Amino acid sequence: MSPRPIKRKPPEKPVDNRKAIKNILSLLADHKFKLILTVICAILSTAFTIIAPLLIGQTTTLIYEGINKIAQHTGSIDFASIFHILTIVVVLYIISSLFSYIQSYLLVKVAAKISYDLRERLMDKITHLPMDKVEENKRGDILSRITNDIDSLQHGITQSFIQLTTAVITIVGVFIMMLSINVWMTLATIILIPIAFLVIRFITKHSQSYFLKQLVYKGSLNAQIEETFTGHDIIRAFNQEDISMEKFEDDNEKWFDQEWKSQFYSSLNGPLMNFISNFAYVLIAVLGAVFVLQKAITVGDILAFFQYVQSFTRPIQQITRVMNQIQTAMAASERIFEFLDLDDEENQSDKKITGIKEEITFENVSFGYVPGETVIKNLSLNVKKGEKIAIVGETGAGKTTIVKLLMRFYDLDSGSIKIDGVNITEYDKHSLRSLVGMVLQDSWLFSDTIENNIRYGNLEACEKEIVDASKQVYADNFIRQLPEGYKTELNEDSDNISHGQKQLLTIARTIISTKEVLILDEATSSVDTRTEKLIQKAMDRLMEGKTSFIIAHRLSTIRNADKIIVIENGEVIEQGNHEELLAKKGYYYNTLNAQLKE
Repeated sequence: MSPRPIKRKPPEKPVDNRKAIKNILSLLADHKFKLILTVICAILSTAFTIIAPLLIGQTTTLIYEGINKIAQHTGSIDFASIFHILTIVVVLYIISSLFSYIQSYLLVKVAAKISYDLRERLMDKITHLPMDKVEENKRGDILSRITNDIDSLQHGITQSFIQLTTAVITIVGVFIMMLSINVWMTLATIILIPIAFLVIRFITKHSQSYFLKQLVYKGSLNAQIEETFTGHDIIRAFNQEDISMEKFEDDNEKWFDQEWKSQFYSSLNGPLMNFISNFAYVLIAVLGAVFVLQKAITVGDILAFFQYVQSFTRPIQQITRVMNQIQTAMAASERIFEFLDLDDEENQSDKKITGIKEEITFENVSFGYVPGETVIKNLSLNVKKGEKIAIVGETGAGKTTIVKLLMRFYDLDSGSIKIDGVNITEYDKHSLRSLVGMVLQDSWLFSDTIENNIRYGNLEACEKEIVDASKQVYADNFIRQLPEGYKTELNEDSDNISHGQKQLLTIARTIISTKEVLILDEATSSVDTRTEKLIQKAMDRLMEGKTSFIIAHRLSTIRNADKIIVIENGEVIEQGNHEELLAKKGYYYNTLNAQLKE
């Protein structure tokens, strides 16, 4: 397989707040009706809540006046009016709670649907990315975006939207109610708002970058954990546990460093806002006492105003507390949309290819994974329909790259690949790939039954066809020895069967797909010599009438190939059948003799 260059991650960029807000608003735009209902419910819930303190203040005034009347023997406490007002207060709080519940219910549904849609979009993006973009991103980091980042965004939307909406409505409503009690005390209270928001802005500016880096390091750590679990047997075999742990601790330390800084800076909002709130209480207490002595307001008005000050400062405190959630959500949306904004694999044609009539030709094909590093150099090759073409060469010579180019996983730098004289770039990529069946060196199976893993090659295949395909590759015997036979569930890494057995299943999957073109990339590299000979017989039957590309290290398995191509540094150095290449006594001759002596 051709070596791939290591692509370094670009330096971290600060979160683009405007873009992040725009992205979040674009998600919310699809749920306008529910959000409008949510805002209406928030307004009604808040309105009923902020009316209640005024009524409670009136109750306090009635009690205070009643006590004075009793003391002066001029009357008594008006319990009937008090009971009537308190009943209204209870009803208001019940109605407020009902609308608050509806508000939460609607918003939770919106946030859950946004998460659902984003997961689908991210999975769809993964399946449509060009191969180079897929290989650039670590699996653990992609997984972190699909799970952790979407969860952070969902939590941020649910919590921050409710609290921000309620906070804004409460501030407006309470401001109106405070004005109705006393203008001067209201002005004294609202002076604190600019101070509060200056504090929020200052702290947010310093903590925002930490929230993004925290998510980046979380994704990096997830990637490392995924690699460690996947390769745990290799780590232990080479006694690399300590080194693996050191790498983990290094990334974990970076995550911890960014996390505590982000939480620390955002947590400063609370104490600062408590100080401002307490200062407001002192200010109102002094002014209120003066106005009561001047008989500008009543004692009940002071009580009501204290409740309104609390109701006024509480939403500001909520805004400061919710800022860390908002910042996390914005950083998460940045990472999510950064991935979603990647360009899909281009498929510029909808022209379908139905089959191969005559030949596949490679004409002066050159290709490199990165500019300036050519892997395939001026390759020319003619393959007749039904021919078996073997491609041999050293590791990294470019053998696998050739078949990747045929599949259009990558586009050429120069030259062309044609089928029956038509450049493959003129065909729809999906129809082109539908002609090809592949068995790769690294076998891939998913967590499902053996039966369904084989059926993956042809979803319409019946049970008999699956069994027949298994028999052709001599897999039927070991499958039936398993506890549940073809219904046996493979685990996450398919390590409840051997590597060779996994390869047999992938070959059976390719057989059942009945494709016109076969690509066998080291297809028998993971089986023993005896099994290899049995599979080779099945392969010979499988390849009858099909155009086949066989990549092999064991030259003994390709003796009957119609044409053998020897690749070195991306160039064809020898070409011919088995006898012709032996007669040349070149690379093929020397390599075959060396293998026979092993």
